Parts: sequence; structure tokens; C-alpha cells
Amino acid sequence: MESPTNLRSPLKQGTERSDGFWVDPEGKVLNVSASEIERYVYCPMSWRMENEGISAKGKEVDLGIEEHQRMHQMVVEKIEAQNAFTRNIVIWSWWFAVVLTLAADTVAFYFVQDGLIDSELASMIGKYLVLLALVWLILAIVLLILPWRKWFGWNEKLVTDSDDFSQIENDLQPLITPLKLGEKGWLTFGRLEALILFSAIALSLHGIALTFAQNRSLATFALLVLALIWTLLATTRLQAALSANQRIKEKNKEGGLEELGEIQYSDGGDSILLEDLETGLRGRPDQITRIGNDLIPVELKTGKIPIKPHKSHRFQILAYLHLIESMTGSPPPFGFLRYGTESVFSIDWNAKEKANLFSVIKEIQQVTVQGGAKRDHNRLGKCESCSRKEGCPDRLEFIPNQ
Repeated sequence: MESPTNLRSPLKQGTERSDGFWVDPEGKVLNVSASEIERYVYCPMSWRMENEGISAKGKEVDLGIEEHQRMHQMVVEKIEAQNAFTRNIVIWSWWFAVVLTLAADTVAFYFVQDGLIDSELASMIGKYLVLLALVWLILAIVLLILPWRKWFGWNEKLVTDSDDFSQIENDLQPLITPLKLGEKGWLTFGRLEALILFSAIALSLHGIALTFAQNRSLATFALLVLALIWTLLATTRLQAALSANQRIKEKNKEGGLEELGEIQYSDGGDSILLEDLETGLRGRPDQITRIGNDLIPVELKTGKIPIKPHKSHRFQILAYLHLIESMTGSPPPFGFLRYGTESVFSIDWNAKEKANLFSVIKEIQQVTVQGGAKRDHNRLGKCESCSRKEGCPDRLEFIPNQ
């Protein structure tokens, strides 16, 4: 079958740079996406047809799209459950602190009643506590109103424990900060404001009680009842945290997420674009997880589970490994290729694999400028299972014996 001219012709103008990468007439390196690398390594003609707008077709393609959406939703639900768990545990710990405070006040009133503590001293302590609560309340209001986070360049996130945020770590923003109701700026309610406000309320409660309670016996009983009620309220938060933890376990089991570490990012179609300006490489991995101090890319593949990862899939995960290294300055030791929910392959990242990846990027850039893409295999079965076999000029066809 003769090939149409447009599938052999160049796509862009450009020249080769001294390091082997190709740049456009303005000197900007030609972009190559991780998904392009996957298609090119599978078959250069499949890559060329995609660039002409010839989309993949077939039942497997539709199932793959559905599976990616399902997995993304599952990751989102797991992250939401993690948020709920963290939020409820934090609130429970604060409420339990109130229980301890009320219990301490109850004991204090009991000893005041017995004459072990001077009532005037207790009243003076109460006044100081009320004054301190007022100061903290004013401080919390000021912090709430003013955009002090923006002034100091502090973004309240739990993505990493390090203060040296890289670009990618600043962009990976799952909703995991408890009690954060808005973005940094005016009227931002973060953990610091919540803690100060909560402390002001707790101090004012027992400060007022110590200052103004005339009937110490009645005050002791009232504080005891209030402590029991607050204990019940704190128990509801603990129960909510346990329920969220159960949902996390269910999502881990349902999606096979247990061995993937702490997922920090999931591609929902509008997520951040990782990009290396030196090589032109760019892409969006399906997920990025954190194992220890390392950010690990995860790529989900559907269909039949292979004995070993397909070469095209392996190069795609290598592309994501390089992107994470270039944007964080820290090379991940490996990446994950997932086939279904049960089979996970670990792909090592080292200097040899980086050289192989760069070689493919340069080859794609060269073919983009010079043209000449063509089928690079003689496997009939591969052509038959190709999602772009219709209209392919290089397609192998079975010819029965005459």
C-alpha cells in the first residue's frame, strides 16, 4: 500500500542543537509529550497518525478511558477520606483538650470549696485567663482579616515536611490541610487561626467561671456535667475519624492502592503539566505517590496483563521519572506501571535509562522536522490489534495461501 505524502512529510521546522535536541526557528526546544513517546515506541506510524488527528478507536480504547476515570475517582474518594480522617482526629484532639481543661477546673473548684486554694487567688487567676483569652481572640481576628500568608510567602500545605519546596511539590495540592476554608489571602481560615481561636474560647470559659462563680459547689457540678457533654461530643468526632479510616481501607482494597504509598496527585484532565524546558519533554502522569521522601510516578494501563511491561509503556514511565527529577532536583529511584488493580511493575530509573529516553526524544524531534515516519516492525498481530489500523499506509495484512 502506497503511503500518502502527508504522513511522510515534516510536521515542523527546526534545527538540531549542539546537544542533539531539536529547536524551532526561534530557538525553543520542540515539545515531546510522554504519551507521544509511548505511541512512537509502540509504532512511529501510530504516532504520526495521531499527530494528523487520527484518534485511536476500538472497545479497548473506550474501556481504558472508563478505567482511568474510575481509578481517578477512587483516588479522589480515598484522599477525601484521608482528609476527613485527619480533620476529625485534629478536632477530636482539640475537643479532648477541652475535656481535660474542664476536668482541671472541676478539681480546682473542689479544692477552692475545701479551702485548700484561696478564693481571691482563684478569682485573680480567672481574670488573667479572661484577659489572655481576649488578647488571643484579637490576635486570631487580625490574622484572619489580614493576608499575612501572602506577605510572608507561606502556603499552608502538608505536601512535604521540608521548607525547601520545589516547583512540583508546590503544585501538588491535594486537599489535605484540615480546617482550611480558603486560599491564602484575605479572610483565610487556617490551622493557626483555628488553634488560637479555640484556645481563646477554652481560656475564656474557665477564666469566667473562676472569676464570677459565687456558688463553688454548683459551679463544680456544672463543670462536671459540661465535661461529660463535651466528652460525648468529642466521641462523635472520634467515631467519624474511625469511619473515614474504614473508607480508606475499603478504597485501598478496591483499587489495589495499598502498595502505592501516599498518593499526592491524580490526573483528572485539568491537573498540572510537568515540563522540562531543556529537553522539551512534558506530560501528566496518572498519579504521583510519595514513598518516604521520594515522589514516585504511577501509570495505569488497562487490557491484558503482560508477563513483563511493554516497551512503549516502560518508556512512558521513564519520561515521567525524568520530569519529576528535572522539576524537583531529586531523582526518583523507580516508577510504577500498573496493569489493572493487582499487577504492579517497578521500573528503575538510572543513567542508562535516562540516556535511552533522551535518544527517543531526539529521534521524535528529528522525525518531526525531517519527516519519514514509518512502521518499525513486522508483526502481523501487532498491526491487527492496533487502535489506528484503519487507514494506516504501513499496515501489515494477512494474505491467505492461494
